[in-house]
Amino acid sequence: MPSVIPVRDRILDAAIDLAIDHGIARLSVGDVARRAGLSRQTLYKYFPSKQALVAEVVLREADQIVRQVIEAAVPFDDPRDALEAGFRTTLRLTREHPLLDRLVRTEPGSLLPLLTSAEGPVMSAVRAAVEGIVELKFPEISPYQRRRGADVIARLLVSYAVGPPEDQSEVVAATMADFFTVGMLTPPVRA
Repeated sequence: MPSVIPVRDRILDAAIDLAIDHGIARLSVGDVARRAGLSRQTLYKYFPSKQALVAEVVLREADQIVRQVIEAAVPFDDPRDALEAGFRTTLRLTREHPLLDRLVRTEPGSLLPLLTSAEGPVMSAVRAAVEGIVELKFPEISPYQRRRGADVIARLLVSYAVGPPEDQSEVVAATMADFFTVGMLTPPVRA
């Protein structure tokens, strides 16, 4: 028996496919509905606007990347190795992501507000995932250090997703792991 894809996922899949082909600016709700095999009215029951649809597409893709990063980091007992695995996976996945690649190259203005807003869905999801990994791997640090460290790491990872570094992912991941391991284990300096 073939599996039935939920309507919401069909809409998001269609939107991703069309955005990869045509970009966000040329993405039309009507085209997404046709690609998903639905009417526009049905699509609007799930997403009240094109902006809401695009935001959900970006959040879903970010969530999938976050899950893979967590899976890469969790098996390592050594905190530094866990961070390196997480960083390396993030860099690889963001460099290979066809929608992110297309939007960074052709429409960075349509993507940046969704990715870089401090309280936006993507930054919040990345920050929460990083904070979870840091809490698991660095149980000795304070909640304050964990929160601040996760915020810095999340911002850096999103920055690298938007503007990939010139160095190889492995080199960048190892450097970041060294830097943050030392930083996480050093008590904060307060004025």
